[in-house]
Amino acid sequence: MAEITTEDYLAISRIVYRSFWLVDQGRAAESAALFTSDASLTFGEGAPKPGTLTGGEIPAMMQARQGQTQVTSRHALSNVLVDLREDGGVDVYSMLTLFRSEDPSPKADVASVADITDVMVRDGGEWKIAKRLVQPVFNG
Repeated sequence: MAEITTEDYLAISRIVYRSFWLVDQGRAAESAALFTSDASLTFGEGAPKPGTLTGGEIPAMMQARQGQTQVTSRHALSNVLVDLREDGGVDVYSMLTLFRSEDPSPKADVASVADITDVMVRDGGEWKIAKRLVQPVFNG
């Protein structure tokens, strides 16, 4: 069985972490570039707005999130596992602990703990997210 190179593992990990970091830094619109043009982003049962966004809906949603300047969030990722797929892509599994506040004070609650499943593919020589599932496990 083929192995994931260290370079690919680091590149894949950077994209997963960056996709959430950009949201936390008020730059959510930039995160849309980390997805393929035909990607899907699914928020599972238990999410505030369950459903699937595809293609051009993802940049629009990320732009709208960037406009929510009253929201402070921190997406803490852990338990990241990367598995090579037979088609040359990768499955990335991680656990998200989301801290979120719409209050200007520095007090935040855990809004959600979710399992994240990403399918990543090479697109134009770069790793990109082709599918993302955000499946809440606990909600605050």
